[in-house]
Parts: sequence; structure tokens; C-alpha cells
Amino acid sequence: MKSVYLTATEPRSGKSVVAVGLMNLFRERVDRVGYIKPIGYGTKERLDEDVDLLRHIYEFDVPSEVMNPLTINRAGQMLADGNTDELLTKVLRAHRQLTERNDLIIVEGTDYKGMISALEFDINADISKNLDAPVVMVASGLERSAEEIVEQVTAAKESFDEKGCDFIGVIVTQVEMAVHDQVQRTVESKLERHNIDLLGVMPYNEILARPRMGEIARKINARVMFGHEYLRNLTKEPRVAAMSIGNALERFFDGMLLITSGDREDMIVAAMTSRVATTYPNISGIILTGGLEPADSVKRLIGGLGKFNIPILQVPYDTFEITKRISRMPVSLYAGDTEKLNHVYQDMKRYINQRKINRFLEIPRTPKTTPLVFLNGILEKARANRKRIVLPEGEEERTLKAVSRVLDDSIADIVLLGDPDTIRENAIRVDAKIETATIIDPAQSELLKQYSAAYYKMREHKGISKDHAHDVIIDPIYFGTMMVHLGDADGLVSGAVHTTRHTITPAFQIIKTKPDVKQVSSIFFMCLEDRVLIYGDCAVIPNPSEEDLADIGMLSAKNAEAFGFEPLVAMLSYSTGASGVGPEVERVKNATDMIKKRMPDLKVEGPIQYDAAISPETAKTKLPGSDVAGKANVFIFPDLNAGNTAYKAVQRSAKAIAVGPVLQGLAKPVNDLSRGALVEDIVYTIAITSIQAQIS
Repeated sequence: MKSVYLTATEPRSGKSVVAVGLMNLFRERVDRVGYIKPIGYGTKERLDEDVDLLRHIYEFDVPSEVMNPLTINRAGQMLADGNTDELLTKVLRAHRQLTERNDLIIVEGTDYKGMISALEFDINADISKNLDAPVVMVASGLERSAEEIVEQVTAAKESFDEKGCDFIGVIVTQVEMAVHDQVQRTVESKLERHNIDLLGVMPYNEILARPRMGEIARKINARVMFGHEYLRNLTKEPRVAAMSIGNALERFFDGMLLITSGDREDMIVAAMTSRVATTYPNISGIILTGGLEPADSVKRLIGGLGKFNIPILQVPYDTFEITKRISRMPVSLYAGDTEKLNHVYQDMKRYINQRKINRFLEIPRTPKTTPLVFLNGILEKARANRKRIVLPEGEEERTLKAVSRVLDDSIADIVLLGDPDTIRENAIRVDAKIETATIIDPAQSELLKQYSAAYYKMREHKGISKDHAHDVIIDPIYFGTMMVHLGDADGLVSGAVHTTRHTITPAFQIIKTKPDVKQVSSIFFMCLEDRVLIYGDCAVIPNPSEEDLADIGMLSAKNAEAFGFEPLVAMLSYSTGASGVGPEVERVKNATDMIKKRMPDLKVEGPIQYDAAISPETAKTKLPGSDVAGKANVFIFPDLNAGNTAYKAVQRSAKAIAVGPVLQGLAKPVNDLSRGALVEDIVYTIAITSIQAQIS
């Protein structure tokens, strides 16, 4: 497990306390534990309280914009504008920086307050799924029965189940100690029926629930008139002193926060006297309201009382307003409050089932890859080792928009082919920033002579003339392909306005296949809701032979590795194992045997049916004990008819994103676009071509 997603069911659930406690528990078993709160409640001037707390307690040497990439206001604006993918991308990039330096990351969810509270279950679930961070839920048991707690937890879990998130369990907080054991037994029993693990029940801790006078002073922006050295006093409930002294004194209690008008000198003196008297409770502090101060003589009296060890604060607000603000004020933890922090650590160790927590740290998990994670990963890989990609359709408007994004995001260096004036005019019309792209007109290029000569030498045996070679190379796709062949570019992307044949024929003639590959084939990256699969070949070879199928399987596996997958290859057929016979089954079986012989370390299974390859339940019945069955991520279809039909069926029925076709087997990368390609498709194809260039 790389990340744990800590979320709550409502505000003031004790989530921040659990975050601190879990961090402490994890650090006892894991060397490097990181922390991120994707959406925080800070501002440009002030960091989110939870982020600030964890940063100081555990001395994280991480930029604040990585630990807290988005404020609640910025996140709310993105959601309002429909830019959910942009929000998730920003979170993914911050999280990726932490994964490079940590073995485990605690991801803290939102606080359910502010402008996006109605959307928070969904956005927390989206973040959890895209970070592949299983959920630990925090639910408050304050003033709730066991049945109400269970109802709250099960309803919240449904939101995460609907999004396909993994779920570790729930921690219940703030349960009254008098009923703690009974609540724990009942909740655990009822949650078991819903297959939910109860990780612990933490009792209500009065020390953690009580603010210190210093915290109150900061949050209400009060002036400390007396007792700076006593701001660590813990307070209980605030009480307004609006009655006579005799009646007020009868209502004093330990830890009480006294609120009174600044001109109630009689009440101030009475409170001072009660504090030094052994016959009355110890109040924690006094707040004087209305911006009023006692007379100088009273202030002189206060200053002369050595045993008057309570702070006196002054605020400009009226009594009712300040009482309301304090009553609603959430209590925060602070890094320097060692007493409270020790209570957190002790409660977590005592009341959390560490065996259950540790079990999830130790169980190997198959990583999940959402489409957004995969597509962002492609851009990151391309950006890490930028390549030079040539685009023969330089005048095409979608291509220009894509180039603008590629250059702005430093994904690749770009060469555009076409008439320079037309390219620049079209770029201005679609607001594409292409200033850093190289623009070449093949007909006017000084490279034309060299490229024509090279093409003539290649095709001379076919009986072509030098003039014919010259005319062919003027074609931007041939010109661009020769650029790649001679090392003036690292890869080529075309097809937005040209046919597949026009795009790949020059590559077959000029670049040709790798030495150990007989035919060029293709793969599609099928981006489903919760995973990415690789399909091959769905675009190029109509009726592959046994050798072709073996090549497709091995090339697809190598490409899978290049794009971050551990390849588990399923050689598909209408039969699984030895259940069927026939020439088509034998062809797949023989191709599988070839792969096993040539790549003995590759996990490959065939012949195998699609359901047995993808469904763990079906695999248990049809092919138990297989390393691939039920877990396959690379699917090799027996012919183009099956492959093309399958990818389009999945694309439309499952609303999957199909990225491709990505050509494989060429000595250098060339990729074809659909003529209906969107700008995003072109961006990702450029990035994929760059990655292929990195490994070719």
C-alpha cells in the first residue's frame, strides 16, 4: 500500500486528531511516511490548520503547495467551471512528488465545510480512486446511538463504493466513556453484516475538546490585558455574567470562561477574589466585551495580585456576539501542545486495533490505474525526457491547438510541416501559441535535396527516378518520415486529415521494422473507469499467423512495461486451456508457446477466453492457479475482426477512452490519428510517441 485516504462523514468528526494519531502509529512501522491534504481551508496568507499542524509536529521538509495543492475556494471555482479533471490533475502531480520520497502517504480528505460541502463525498471519492488510496473513514459518535452510527457509516460508504474505491474500515470517535464498550460491541457486530471493518472506537476526551485561552485569544483576535503567562489554561463552557454578584458566584465552576462587559468592575473584582479563594472553583479566564475597560484603579488592583493566575482578554464585540462565536468555535490541535498530543498518541494506541491497521500495510495490493492517472502519467513520462516530434499536418487547426498545449506543458519539442504563413495565420485564428515550434516548408527546405537523395537510394531497386523521389519527398508525411529516419526528429504523428494508409506507408518504406519483427502491429490503451487495459492488434494485421500473434504479444508486453504496467498477457480464443479444439485454438496455443520460449519470464496465458482472463471469479473455475487468469491487463485478439469489434464495443458500451492505435514494431515511432481525433487525442498521441522514442 502506498497511500491511505482519511475522510470523515461530517464536520468536527475528529479527523485531524486521527490524522495525527495514525501518522504516529505508521511511523513506528514505516520508515518514511508522508502527508498531503489535497483541498485545504487556508488562504494565500495562512496555511490550512491541519497541514500546518502535521508539518510542524513531524518536521516535513516539503513545500506547502505540495502538502496542500488547492484551497477550498480554488477547488470550488474549478468544480463550478466544470474543471474536475484539472482539479484531480493538480492533486495527482502533488501526490506524485510525495511518492518519490515516501513509503506511505496519509491523504487527508476535506473538512465538510465551506462552498463545496454538497459535493464533498463525490470529490473525496474521486481523489481516493485516482490516488489509488484505500479509505479509512472517521465517524463521530457524539450524542449518537450505536444504530445511528452504523446508519451514518453505511450510507457514507455507499458513496465510495459507487465510485469504485477500496475501503479499509472506520474509526468512530467522541463516544462517551460510560457507554464506550457497549457501543463498540454493537457497532462492530452491525458493521460486520455490511462487510465493514471497525478499526477502533475512541472515547470522548475532554482535554482534547477544551480550547486553551491562547487559542481563543487568537481566533477571536482578542487583546490580552493581563496574564500572558496563563494563556495555556484549558477552558470549559463560556458563561455570561449578567446577574448580581451573589447569584453569579453560585454558578461558577472549574474551567469556566467568564464573559462580561468591560465596565462590570464589580464582577471582575468578584471573579478575581473567587480565583484566589480556596472556597470557590477555579475559573480559566475572563473576556471583557464592548471594547470597555475597568477603571485604572481596578487595573492597578489586578496587576498587584500575584496569585491571580488567569488571563483577561478584551474584545470590541458585544457580549452576545462573542459568546456565540466562542460556542461555535472548533477546537484545534497545535504542534507545541505536548499535553494534548500525548493524549492523542495514548488514545490511538489504546483504542485503535493496530493489528487490523498493520494487516493492510502488509497485504500486497494490485495497483489500480484510473484513466486520469494513466493519461497524466503519459504526459509526465514524456516531459521527463523531451523528444522532438514532427507533425506533417502543420496547417490543421486541431493540430495547432494540440501543439500549443504540448509546448506550454513542455511535453515535447515540435516540428510543424507546411506553408509557414498559413500555419501562423491558422494559429492566430485558433489562439494557438506556437512561437517555440520549428516550422518547415518541405518544398522550400534546404533538407529537400538530402532527403530526396536518401529516398532515391532506398527505392532505386524499385525503378524510381530521381525526379520521382524529389516529388515524393515534397509530400509532408514522406518528408517528416525521412526526418525521423535520419535522426532530425524522434517521432512522427499524422492522420488528423490523412488516411491511415497515407500515414504508415512511408514508414514501411523508409523506417521499416525492427530487426527481430516481421510486421508492424498496433495496440490500444483502453481506459475504463477504474483501470487501463491494453488491446492488440485491433487496427493493422487482418489475419495474423502464429508468428505474427507471438510478435504482437511480445511487443505489446514490452510496450506495457514502457508505460508503467507489469504485463499479464492473455492470448485470447474461444477456448480456455484444453477445453476446446480446432485450428484457431491451435494457432493461439502455438503462438503462446513461442512467447514462453522466447520470453520465459513473461507471464502469459493462452488460449484463454476473455471472461476467464478478466474475471477472478470465472478464473477460479476455468483456470485455477494461473498467474494471468482473472488478472490480465494485456489482451491479444486472434485476428483483426475480433480485435476491432471488441475495442469498439468496449469503447461505446463501457464509455471507455480508447487511446490509439499505437503502432509497434517500427524501428522508430510513427503513429496514426483518427480523422475524428480531438485536440486531447493529438496531445496524448504526441506524448506516447515521445515515450516510444525514449525506448526505441
